[in-house]
This record gives sequence, C-alpha cells and structure tokens, in this order.
Amino acid sequence: HGVRVPEVVICAPATLAPKAITEERNAEVRRVKLERFGADRYLREIDARVVDTSTRGILRRAEFPDDEPLVMVTVLNATPEPDGSRKPYTLRVPPQIETADAAVSWTFGKAAGEYHPGVET
Repeated sequence: HGVRVPEVVICAPATLAPKAITEERNAEVRRVKLERFGADRYLREIDARVVDTSTRGILRRAEFPDDEPLVMVTVLNATPEPDGSRKPYTLRVPPQIETADAAVSWTFGKAAGEYHPGVET
C-alpha cells in the first residue's frame, strides 16, 4: 500500500517479534507490521493491559512510545459456528474509550450506553 517495509514484513510476517512492532519508530511501518502480524495476536503476546471486561467484551490497551495507544475490544460473534463455538473478533477503537461496553457501542456508531440490541445475530 505504498509503505516501504523490511522484506520480513511481506514474506514472513509470522516471524516478526512483538518487540519489533513495539519499538518501530515509524508509525506507518508499525501499522503495517501490526496488520501483518495480527493485532489480536500482538495484544496476547505482549500481555496487553486489560482495561475493562464486561459481558460484551474485553478492552485491552498497548502503549507505543511517541504515538497514540492501541486500544482494542475483543468480542464473541453472536452467531455460532457450525461446531457450536463462537468466533472471537478484535476491533480497534479510539484510545479515549475506557470501558468494553463503550467500545462495543462505538463499533455500532452509538455513544456509550446507547447500544441495547433486542436480539443479537
């Protein structure tokens, strides 16, 4: 996408070390590294700080030097997979969000406390 990155980012993103992402000073290169490595995997591997948990999800936060933090909410798909399991999804939210419920509300374009679905599918 027009960002010059080290070859490993393209050819072997799974081999990137989380430290290489955290310490990347160029924000665009860091964004690509994070995208290729997987944001959910990154948060798990660095043991990102859990900010909040609720029945709707888990909100985690990772700090970067000289950039805004990475804040993501992990939710479970309401629609079961064929085997009955529920697939997790991790969604990025603005860094000022402080609760898992507010994060989920934001993903639906609602303010904190406005998201009250009658049925989730």
